[in-house]
Amino acid sequence: MKYTLLFCLLSATLGSCQKEEMLAAQTSAYPQTWQLVKSTSSWTNTVQTGAALPWQETYVFQADSTFTKTRNQNGESMNARGTFSVRTSASGQYSILTYTAASNLLGTCTPTQFKEYLVVKQADTLVNTWEACDGPRLEYKRVAQ
Repeated sequence: MKYTLLFCLLSATLGSCQKEEMLAAQTSAYPQTWQLVKSTSSWTNTVQTGAALPWQETYVFQADSTFTKTRNQNGESMNARGTFSVRTSASGQYSILTYTAASNLLGTCTPTQFKEYLVVKQADTLVNTWEACDGPRLEYKRVAQ
């Protein structure tokens, strides 16, 4: 029940965007690379970091508003691509990623829409919204170029 309420509140907040801004609001420098640094289970609150993560993952955001997501897991590398936009709402800044096709890398509550949402928690931290529907909470840190 609490996840349903959280998802509804998050959807309403994300739907009330005001304007586009640059990713993480701290710079207009691209490309930007963000690396997965922490995974928290929404079921058990188990936290994994570093080499203990179930997979290694990065987002690379380009100046032309495209992104590439790469996941390395069990010796295999998978990629997904799409476009992104960055919005600001009353609750803060977030990024909307729109994938070009269905992908196992899509971490979202609504996979048929090919959209993924990342919330800017601090200037150098992005957090997914997948935990609203029992997915893991994934946190990413910006990697220096």
